[in-house]
Amino acid sequence: MKLIDASKRYYKGNTHAHTTRSDGTQSPESVMRMFKDADYDFLVLSDHWTPGPTQDFEGMLVLTGAEYDFNYPKQVLHIVGVFPDEAAAQGFHHRMDYPEVIGRINAQGGAAILCHPAWSLNTPEMIKSVQGVCAAEVYNSFSGAPWNAPRADSSAVLDLVATAGCCIPQVAADDCHFYTGEQRMSYIMLQADELTSGDVIAALKRGSFYASQGPRFIEAELTGRELIVRTSPVNRCTFISNLVWVAGRCRMGEGMVENVYQLQPGETFIRCEIEDAQGRRAWLSPVRL
Repeated sequence: MKLIDASKRYYKGNTHAHTTRSDGTQSPESVMRMFKDADYDFLVLSDHWTPGPTQDFEGMLVLTGAEYDFNYPKQVLHIVGVFPDEAAAQGFHHRMDYPEVIGRINAQGGAAILCHPAWSLNTPEMIKSVQGVCAAEVYNSFSGAPWNAPRADSSAVLDLVATAGCCIPQVAADDCHFYTGEQRMSYIMLQADELTSGDVIAALKRGSFYASQGPRFIEAELTGRELIVRTSPVNRCTFISNLVWVAGRCRMGEGMVENVYQLQPGETFIRCEIEDAQGRRAWLSPVRL
């Protein structure tokens, strides 16, 4: 089974960014300009409870999005909705709880993403109970230092969720607010048929993407006995599963471009993380075995 198909085109995108429409410091026009200048193909402006228009910005697709936040005694829950257009994002209000919000996002033809579960202090039980999301943020740039406590990386809690039988596709996003270095750091590479809101949402919902800060997954194939990954040159390639210990699961070396992992008895899921010489990472979503 091909997890990454080298023959298909990729689009680079950020699914989580804020502007002066809510609590961001930069105007929508300024944010669109900085991502366009960095050769992004698409951008989701996801202000809190405040959707903006879907538009073409000099060839970069800007999708309607909004972030919905819910507070509980020991944790919070944030959901980004990505919509086919601004009309589909209407009708949400603060009296709604998260199941109703997620249900409406999907009913309106959108995609729902669970935001920064580590920053939110989400427990595995809470994450498993959140039905209807197509992805979760494995890395959220703004959730780390110097902007926040160092909880940008949610891979550990998502591994617990996968170990419990719930493998959620993983995105990386900036969650830009201050634009003091957190922007244009973490993104997804998405394989869509065309660069349209409908095709991007469809690709999100079928998991046709990987998360990255720079390294590239060129091809990934899962056979009955092994996971084969081909990448841009990396210095670390780690294969992660529900097993606590597997000898040789972490490969270190300069400029590696291919690694093969032999699946182990008792493994119920597998995922892969790579890191380049600059310390930038990329994440292949967990797959149930």
